[in-house]
Amino acid sequence: MWLRLFAGFSLVLLLAGAAAVWYVKPEEKLDLSYDRLDLEPQLLQMAKERRPVLTLTEDELNNLFKKGLNDYLAEHPSTFVRITGAKFRQSGDRLTADINGMAGPVPFGAEFGMTMEVSTGAGGMITLHNDYTSIRGRKLPEGTLKVPQITVPLREHMPFMVEVERIELLGSGMRISFAVNWNDLLQLLLKWK
Repeated sequence: MWLRLFAGFSLVLLLAGAAAVWYVKPEEKLDLSYDRLDLEPQLLQMAKERRPVLTLTEDELNNLFKKGLNDYLAEHPSTFVRITGAKFRQSGDRLTADINGMAGPVPFGAEFGMTMEVSTGAGGMITLHNDYTSIRGRKLPEGTLKVPQITVPLREHMPFMVEVERIELLGSGMRISFAVNWNDLLQLLLKWK
């Protein structure tokens, strides 16, 4: 009798575990690869037109954020929870990050709601703050699974003589206004060509 009770209890636990693994599995295949942001053509056009404004698309921001996430993960490796893929979607100052990862041997997919904060200091910075985490539309309790604050510097993608004056978050994308020394910028960009 005890053996049957133990076997039944073990079967229930096994089925519950299998259901939990199925529930948290990623719905979409994602990776951490990104394209390096090449602003040279846009900066050259900006210099030719003498119009100190650059617009980044949502796809360009996705690449920037993936690079920022990769940089963070390289500096802060985790042994139990590992992020294996990401995709970012923007709506104004709100960002939704679809994240795939591994919690030990179990693959998971989660949605992280984030707020974007921009600053013109240090050549332009974008800071991502995690507000909530959900799996299949159900929010997890606060602090259960959280992405730490991620900072993405814009300076490393721009020539040194371009200073960020203003950053405006669009519905999809971002507009950056600059204070520019036009002659120096045009000479540098022509050397790159």
